[in-house]
Amino acid sequence: HSHMRIVDYRLGQYKLKCKIFDQLALTKKLRKVYTLVEKQDSNSWRTVGFSKEAVLPGYFKNADGYLMSRVYDQKGDPITGGLSKVNPKEGIEFPEPSPPRKKPNGLKYKMIFDTEKISKIMKHKDIHHIYNPYGQDMYHPKLILEARIRNRRLWVGGEINTAFGHIKLDILTAPKNKKEHKYLTWMLYILMQELQQNYDMLSVFSFSDIRDKSVGQVLNDACLEQCGQLTCHLKDKKGDVTDAYVWHRKLQPNEVKP
Repeated sequence: HSHMRIVDYRLGQYKLKCKIFDQLALTKKLRKVYTLVEKQDSNSWRTVGFSKEAVLPGYFKNADGYLMSRVYDQKGDPITGGLSKVNPKEGIEFPEPSPPRKKPNGLKYKMIFDTEKISKIMKHKDIHHIYNPYGQDMYHPKLILEARIRNRRLWVGGEINTAFGHIKLDILTAPKNKKEHKYLTWMLYILMQELQQNYDMLSVFSFSDIRDKSVGQVLNDACLEQCGQLTCHLKDKKGDVTDAYVWHRKLQPNEVKP
């Protein structure tokens, strides 16, 4: 997706860090660098040209995560002031969530934990093109929920951060029709229940292309809420740069249900 996530464990030297990131962005032809920090650190990043694009409630277990970004033009130069002067792209507005009231007829699913099976699934041709915006084949979901409709398989996955108690949810196969939409929405509920009950997770978040109604509607109907729009954050199937919605939901005991 032509971007880089920064994981920074030391305070200070923000100007020097920003200079290094700018050089990396130029040499690696990146469109964006970004980091997730606590609120008290966000102003320091802002002073060197980063801008806040989203707030993830409870990202650090007891503190919100501020997603701070620095965008570059096609020549690799930082956008003036680090703020996105690129006109925000218009996305889709979603209606009130419409979760399924009961398990869809015919839905049978299984949880997959085996790393070799997960690795094989992630190489499948049906895996959604926006998966894994965090790295290049470095991360895979910790677990995958799989369902079948005739010869087609549907997958949703969870990437777990045990230190902070949150999960990145991924809809790994986009729905092609209403039936698949209902299946995937219910599968997200099952996955969230598993993550909460057996992994003690506190919150989930996810991303979707702002123009992708199918994936966004599944997240919306699973009662995740939008908490930001990320500039130049993804590439579509054609390789064109697009914005992304950030979705979030806090997990409360016995509340992960339609």
